[in-house]
Amino acid sequence: MPERADAVTELTREHAGIERLVQRIAALDPGPERTMLVHDATARFLSHAEAEERYLLPAFRRYLPGGGQEAVDQERRVHALRDAVESLQRAAAQEQHGEVEQQNEYDADHAVLVGRFVLDAQRHIERQDAVLLPALRDACPREEVDHLGRQLRYALGEERGDGHGEAAG
Repeated sequence: MPERADAVTELTREHAGIERLVQRIAALDPGPERTMLVHDATARFLSHAEAEERYLLPAFRRYLPGGGQEAVDQERRVHALRDAVESLQRAAAQEQHGEVEQQNEYDADHAVLVGRFVLDAQRHIERQDAVLLPALRDACPREEVDHLGRQLRYALGEERGDGHGEAAG
């Protein structure tokens, strides 16, 4: 990742990575590859959501007209996505521990949960990329957008443990 990417660039890039994962998930039939991708996508989304809540939502509140309500709406949507992720994780743990009694019922329920996660993640990405991030770039001082970019890059790198983080200060 470029060291000088601002907040909008960082999040757009991160959204593109998550979007690629959810599109692959949506295109696959149930099976080990899909299960692995769901695990990867949900883990990535959780770290993404944590970084957004810590850095992005305060910027929405501070710089966007109606940003306080927008931040509340974003938090609500993220919590709904977290619920979907937690349901997927519980279902995967039950299957892994042999706690699934009716495999067909589990498969149908799991497909619904995966579909919900995919759709909610896509909606989250579309709203932010099309409306909120461009508005933030327009409303926020350039230095602040750059600073947010450094904070987000650090937080996302730290969460993933991929070494992309740098000092957030």
